Amino acid sequence: MFTSELLRYTNLFIDGIELLFVSRFLHVLVCECVPLPDSGQIHSPQCPQLYPVNLQKQWEISVPDGFQINLTFTHVDINSSITVRVLYDEKVLGKFCGNENSADGHHPGYQPILSPGSRLTLIFQSDDNNPDRNQNVVFSAQYQAIDKDECSAPQPEDGSGPLCSQICLNTLGSYLCACHHGYELGSDQRTCMRKFG
Repeated sequence: MFTSELLRYTNLFIDGIELLFVSRFLHVLVCECVPLPDSGQIHSPQCPQLYPVNLQKQWEISVPDGFQINLTFTHVDINSSITVRVLYDEKVLGKFCGNENSADGHHPGYQPILSPGSRLTLIFQSDDNNPDRNQNVVFSAQYQAIDKDECSAPQPEDGSGPLCSQICLNTLGSYLCACHHGYELGSDQRTCMRKFG
C-alpha cells in the first residue's frame, strides 16, 4: 500500500479580513497483486541434436493484453540456407540465419526484439540439406512479457485523439487518466472538464 499526504491552503477574504484554511487530503493506493506475465524459452527442433530436414516449425507466443513480448536470441548457429523468421500480424520483424561469428548470415546479435502488441509468431524453416554432423546447428531464444506503456504513445490506434486530455498514468497492463486541480474526469474516463461550484 502507498500513502501520501497533501496539504491545500486556501485564502478567503471576508470584510477585509484574510482567513487561511488548511485542508488535508490523504491519498491511498492499494496495489493489487498481479501474477507475473508469461515468459519462456524456445529452441530449434530436437535441440541440442541436429534439426530434421524439410521441417517447418511454428511457435505462437502470446501474453496478456497491455503487455508486449521481449524476444532475445541467446544462441544462433544455423546454416545460412535455414531461416528463423519473427512475425507480428504477418509482418516480418526479423529474419535470421548464420552464426555469431559469420559475416554472411543475418545474426540478431543479443539485441532484443520487441513486439508491437501481445502476440508474436516465430517460424523455423529448414531445407533438404543435412547439416554436417560436426556442426552445432541450433538456435535458442528467451521471451518475456513486459508492460506496454500506453501513455508514451501520443495517439491511440483508432485515431480518437490522445488517451487522456490532461494526465496519463501508466499502470501494469493498462493506464488511468487524471485531471489537474479544478478539473474532473468526464464519463468517458479520458476527458477532463472544469469543475464549477
